[in-house]
Amino acid sequence: MTKFSRSLAARIPTPAVFVSLLLLLSSLPAQAQISARDTQAPPLAPQIPREWIFSVEGSATKLLDDFSDTRFSNGGALTLRRYLRNLGPGNGTLYGMIGIGFYDLQWKTDRQMLAYFDTTQFDLNEVYRSFAMPITLEALWRTRVGTEAELFLGGGLEFTYFSPMNANGDALPKPQDAYGKWTVGIPFTAMLDYMLTEHFSFTLQATLHPTFTDYLDGLRAGDWTDLYLTAGIGITYSFPEADGDRDYDGLSNREERVQYKTNPDNPDTDGDGLNDGEELARGTSPLFADTDNDGLSDGDEVRRWGTDPLRKDSDSDGIADLEETVNGTNPTRADSDNDGLSDSVEYARGTDPLRMDTDGDGLPDGLETVSSPLLRDTDGDGLDDGMETAYGLRSYDSDFDVDGLRDEMEIRIGTDPHKPDTDNDGVTDYSEYFGLMTDPRNPDTDGDGIPDGSDPTPIPHSNYNPVQRLSWVFGEIFKRGNAVDESSKAFIQLLHLIRSAPRQHIYELEIEVFGKDMTEARARRSELEPFLRKLTTGWDIPIITVFEKVENTYNDARLRYIWNNGMGR
Repeated sequence: MTKFSRSLAARIPTPAVFVSLLLLLSSLPAQAQISARDTQAPPLAPQIPREWIFSVEGSATKLLDDFSDTRFSNGGALTLRRYLRNLGPGNGTLYGMIGIGFYDLQWKTDRQMLAYFDTTQFDLNEVYRSFAMPITLEALWRTRVGTEAELFLGGGLEFTYFSPMNANGDALPKPQDAYGKWTVGIPFTAMLDYMLTEHFSFTLQATLHPTFTDYLDGLRAGDWTDLYLTAGIGITYSFPEADGDRDYDGLSNREERVQYKTNPDNPDTDGDGLNDGEELARGTSPLFADTDNDGLSDGDEVRRWGTDPLRKDSDSDGIADLEETVNGTNPTRADSDNDGLSDSVEYARGTDPLRMDTDGDGLPDGLETVSSPLLRDTDGDGLDDGMETAYGLRSYDSDFDVDGLRDEMEIRIGTDPHKPDTDNDGVTDYSEYFGLMTDPRNPDTDGDGIPDGSDPTPIPHSNYNPVQRLSWVFGEIFKRGNAVDESSKAFIQLLHLIRSAPRQHIYELEIEVFGKDMTEARARRSELEPFLRKLTTGWDIPIITVFEKVENTYNDARLRYIWNNGMGR
């Protein structure tokens, strides 16, 4: 075998032809299109065909020539396949392949060969051999077989160097001059690759090598040219990495592995419910389940809540999405109950962000800017805030017209809460109802032609209202330092009651000024009395008497009517 090996090495020509063919093949453009069949491949079967496939094969050989007693031998080959183009949906793809083989073709000599060879170099029943080195260029049709295999079928052209020799490795001299050492052939190849990993596959190969010479075994006999068969197994390496999408997440395996560092075998690398391709399209991270770190996974934000996985507070209401999902508010709406207040403002004010009208007064929380959204009746006048608004009153003011009657009572007894003197008889509704006991809706209660405000006896025997003593208590008349707060509601009401007192029936207005001690009471009186007298100069009003009184209450003063007939006494 040592002599035979040296003889083979001496007969192998320069690989210039092989190199030229490789450069020609590498210049062919690969097509980016893939068939529908390719795109539906299961895991491990590349969805886009492998671009380059390098194979190392070991083969069994069988010479098919003029002699029946040929032997199986061995050999090997190196091949390089290149993806060329897609042949259309369902029609497979086209590859080009170049390769070089090294085969030992053997046969056993018999007496028939005595007529062809020099018997001095011929031994009967010896095993002779021919070294064959084909350089091939083939076109292959490729299709998918099963779930993880690819079938290649094709043929082409090959240029084969061959050298018949005897058992000692000497070239057979006769009729050596009748043939050259090169011949042309038309190979027919079938290959089956079974994918092991993205790069490696196991391959089965079989090729029939018809040639255009009858001297492959060193002699010409019969009417047919010689041919031989090779069949074997090998391993392939494909490069670059197959640009498929094994996990069907919309990203190629190469993008996942190199660019995004995601798992090409897991469509949802971070397990958040969004596949990797969708995350990149949305701008979220396929490596972190909660991109905005708000406590909700990206998948839950998109699929369940409809929130923005890139913002902790999707609706910008000041409350994080997670907190809203826990509290039951809508994380995609700044105002969950649509009452005009954002959820965070409602929490700050103590209202319910899930109820448009927290206190049930008929007014949405957002409209209660001056009234309390937590109280049905902010001013405590007996009317819900919503009713006061409907009547055109102020929900924060119990006596809109400052006549001494609360708004609810005016509506109940039929007077106008917008007017202090509903019947325009010169007496306020409060004075008529509680003092004169006249009808505040009728300017002449007794029908004598004299308005109640001018009638000395408007209703001498009235049972309309038995109340005979009038007094009003006021708070917040004085500011700090005992100065009069002339802008306060209480002080304005005090002035109104003084001016609207029925002059014909009241001869004195008595005002008590309270203090926690006599010093404070006197200081307050000294501030209030001259101020009142200055303001009421020119008014047609009864006598005003002001005096101080020690009383440990929150009230500042009391006004009382003193009637002509002594009703107030």
